[in-house]
Amino acid sequence: MCVRTVWVGLLGLLAVSGIATTQGASYCSVNTFTTNSSWMQYTKEPVPLEYGFEDKFKSIHCCVKGYRSIEWFKDGVAYPWSAGVSNLILYPEAANQTLYARRAARADSGNYTCRLSNETHVFTHTVKLSILEKPTDTPRTMFISQDQWVEEGAELRLYCEALIGRSLLADARSDLRWRKVFPNSTEGDLLPTQTEIKTTREDVEDIIGSYLTVDRVSAQDYGTYVCVVHSNDVVSKNFVTVHYRYGGADDGSNSSWCGSGAVPWRALALGAAAGALALVSAAALHRRCTPRLLLAARHARARAQPTARRARVLEKEFDVLVCWTAVDGELVRGALLPTLALKYKYRVHAVPLSTQPDTWYSELVGEASRCRSLVAVLSPAQHSPQQLLTALRQLRALPLPPVVVLLQDLPKLKREAKEGGESLVTTLRGTRLVAWRHVHERAFWTALRLALPLPPAHHDTKPIPNETEDNKYSRSGSLTALV
Repeated sequence: MCVRTVWVGLLGLLAVSGIATTQGASYCSVNTFTTNSSWMQYTKEPVPLEYGFEDKFKSIHCCVKGYRSIEWFKDGVAYPWSAGVSNLILYPEAANQTLYARRAARADSGNYTCRLSNETHVFTHTVKLSILEKPTDTPRTMFISQDQWVEEGAELRLYCEALIGRSLLADARSDLRWRKVFPNSTEGDLLPTQTEIKTTREDVEDIIGSYLTVDRVSAQDYGTYVCVVHSNDVVSKNFVTVHYRYGGADDGSNSSWCGSGAVPWRALALGAAAGALALVSAAALHRRCTPRLLLAARHARARAQPTARRARVLEKEFDVLVCWTAVDGELVRGALLPTLALKYKYRVHAVPLSTQPDTWYSELVGEASRCRSLVAVLSPAQHSPQQLLTALRQLRALPLPPVVVLLQDLPKLKREAKEGGESLVTTLRGTRLVAWRHVHERAFWTALRLALPLPPAHHDTKPIPNETEDNKYSRSGSLTALV
């Protein structure tokens, strides 16, 4: 009897796991945008509202490609969650883009935020999940496309999705469809060139949607469309307008010179000289002032959001993980570490590295999980091109995008390409590099601080117990390093 009970339980678990696998893997791979670009972007419409029912399977998604890392939060609390926060768990086979619960509970309701990042950008998308006790009687719109501006001949894609009410009577109608609004304000069927694709959710059968697509937009496709949702005797309508967008206009740039007098060469020369001087001055001013203004703006935004920022800061034990090899130890301990910690108030975690870069990932991956950012100090002249490529690959494989402080100028990229291959050039160009010049050079510290997250406010800082020898930063010589 016990053996039979165990087998029944295992079969039930496998069945539920199979449902989770099917539902988690398929949603983000069907009805995706038709784009071949590789940068970080959503692969289908980001739905802001989700509904589920108690004791039923439920999944939510964040369909994106081109990202390097993905993090989930519920009401500001980072995943993984305790049972009192949420029962939803990650589905790794869907590249962590899916959360699901086999038996949803009312406590799972809340705001779920996925935060995606690559080397240069960060995306966030919040889904408000509501777990209901029973099916609703009235429709609830979950997503409707915004108004579109489309060039003639381009592709059009509209989407509408809603939670419909469960049919109470045999002849009750529950449906969702697109209709065209004609100039006389009447609604009619779509044109033959317009395709409608109905969708259903595998986790919640009461959630239905519909895509309206046009392969090549023509004059007849412009205008207003309405997504009509019938749920028993209730009708809900959402309108979307497709506007004509000009692909280009004749601005007279191809017109010929029509002047009848002599060309004013002297005036043109003076104007060109003045323009060049203005450009040089603007470039110099931009290079000197823009980084400082950007840094000041970041601090201003942080002061305007103290509560949210404090929560993000305190998620990690340290703000900056600084790593270096023995050859750069004197400069790092005497200048870089004390300046970051004492002047700019960062919580710094120092980790010396071995001379050979082949093991850097294993040395740093555990420590990186405790920190908000990573700074690696390198002397390119101390490494061969192949070692430099290995070092950068080891650092870029970590969950924190590295900021590399170069203590020496990089050799010419053309020569490096011959010795280390084009992979080294590509890796260097895809890495955030900050060149060290002098401890008192303000531009260096501004560039480094722009590449790092803001430090905690003074009231957020806490003394760190059990400070190691490496984290004391050789304080006897640190005061001379402040800038």
